[in-house]
Amino acid sequence: MVRISKMNIVAIDFSINSPGICILKDGNPYFIAFLKPTTGTKAQQALQSQMTELGDVHLVFQEEPNIDRQEMSRVLRHRYIAEEICNLIEEHTDTSQPYRIFFEGASYGTSRFGTNSLLDLASASSILKSFMFDRFEIEQLDVIAPTSIKKFVGKGNMKKEGMWEHFLIDDSFQSSPFWKFCKTIESFEFKKLPKPVDDLVDAYYLLRLAQSM
Repeated sequence: MVRISKMNIVAIDFSINSPGICILKDGNPYFIAFLKPTTGTKAQQALQSQMTELGDVHLVFQEEPNIDRQEMSRVLRHRYIAEEICNLIEEHTDTSQPYRIFFEGASYGTSRFGTNSLLDLASASSILKSFMFDRFEIEQLDVIAPTSIKKFVGKGNMKKEGMWEHFLIDDSFQSSPFWKFCKTIESFEFKKLPKPVDDLVDAYYLLRLAQSM
């Protein structure tokens, strides 16, 4: 059961293309996701469209970056995402209270990250953290290793599918429209969990872990 707290707690599964965020709003999880336009298959895009109607989800579709001036466009995109994330956190939290903010650490061992991608991710993450310090009274800022989140759920080597299965049987917030929606998704419809569902599930369990600390 997620505990009600006057402290603002924000959990962020950060990436450049699809950051997922879970915060406490009136004691309940509230989900925020950012996606590039036309992310995923037609079936996944249809699912994303349905998610925009859920009462505890705010889904933002990012603008396509201008690649004519690549380096400038990259930095401006990082700043745009950081500002939008801060705006939404401000909208759905009590800014009179201090913040505890938790980021999921990067999985440095996974093959999808090259050196340039990791540097870009670190740059974007640093810009977001800088924006947060300018906007909020931050009492705690931590980065939590993915293995720690997985151990909290079950096992340190748990894959996303295992996190998903655990999430589906987690009835601690049965009133959540997002959780009810996820219960209707048949996993066999997709080769892998569709965006942004997987990122939001990770952010949710990061929030749960932060609550226990």
